[in-house]
Amino acid sequence: MKIILVFCLILATNFYLAAQQSGTAQDTTLAGHILGEVADTVHVADFFESEEVLKATLKYDITSFVKNKTKGEYIDAELQVFYDENNPVIKNIRIKARGNFRRGQCTFPPLFLNFKTDRPDNPMYDDVKKVKIVTHCSASKESEANVLREFLAYKLYNIITDRSFRVRLLDINYIDTGKKQKNYQAYGFSIEPAEIVAKRNNGVLVESPAITGRNLVEEDADRVAMFRYLISDTDWRIKSGHNTKFMKSMTDVTDKVITLPYDFDFSGFVGASYTFPQEWSNTESIYDRDYLGYCRDNDESYQKIIDLYLSKEKEVMQAIAGFKYLSEKDKAEVEKFTAGFFKKIKDSKDFIRKLKNDCHNFDF
Repeated sequence: MKIILVFCLILATNFYLAAQQSGTAQDTTLAGHILGEVADTVHVADFFESEEVLKATLKYDITSFVKNKTKGEYIDAELQVFYDENNPVIKNIRIKARGNFRRGQCTFPPLFLNFKTDRPDNPMYDDVKKVKIVTHCSASKESEANVLREFLAYKLYNIITDRSFRVRLLDINYIDTGKKQKNYQAYGFSIEPAEIVAKRNNGVLVESPAITGRNLVEEDADRVAMFRYLISDTDWRIKSGHNTKFMKSMTDVTDKVITLPYDFDFSGFVGASYTFPQEWSNTESIYDRDYLGYCRDNDESYQKIIDLYLSKEKEVMQAIAGFKYLSEKDKAEVEKFTAGFFKKIKDSKDFIRKLKNDCHNFDF
């Protein structure tokens, strides 16, 4: 068998088993085949379905990593994942810094984790290459709150649609094996690999720099644009696929593609100190919402997406209220910010006028 990332393998396997829960005993055999020696230490459940914080330890030369993070080169590391508190899964991996902006700005930039193990004889996992981890930018309380807010943003979009990246909250203990031997502990989260998102939604990823608004499923594109508006995020564009992945449905009868948004750290919802509105936005503050969606020919299209979000209001607000990892101050800020969005869209006639004034043509 070939090589694949163990971490991705575990995530994807858990998903596969959950999706096949109505199947035959063949599923259990597949689990044993894939997980091999770690089968006794890994809970057979969908990794991204769990709401439990997963504890993990990363051991690497933090001093050297911080010094060379802008190079984006892999270094050796050891990962311990505590599915069982007394019996962690331990893997020797390689990590590197990711993110064009955060890699230069953050002491702890987001990470790519690379794992090596046997690849299962199952095409579901063939295209998975690496796992994204979102980390705290610096060793401050504000930075950790930013991580939790961004994690929550992903969870809110999961409420809006299944065509979204799922996430899992991590409690990470960083052990410095370098000269300073300075250790840290902070929240982070893992992001579902795009290949698994596509397969979960019966789709395939599409990579093309030529995709414009004309190539998108209208309702899906409007749903994404409205969510970016909800969280007040201008750090995205369909053009060049900036913070956007594209997916083609294998079941919908259409040649148009679906958009998968990611990276919400530049939003007013997250409120990171290093952020700013993008040059293609008309706003001067990350807290001022700007609609970057496409213009539509009729009000019904706008009303349809407004109605979708209004139907999700209760569930969204309950998710925020029930998120226990934010401080009361941060939670209150997020609740107020999100409630302001729902209040605005309830006056649909006035809001549609605003959308028609702010919207963009298909080449934006």
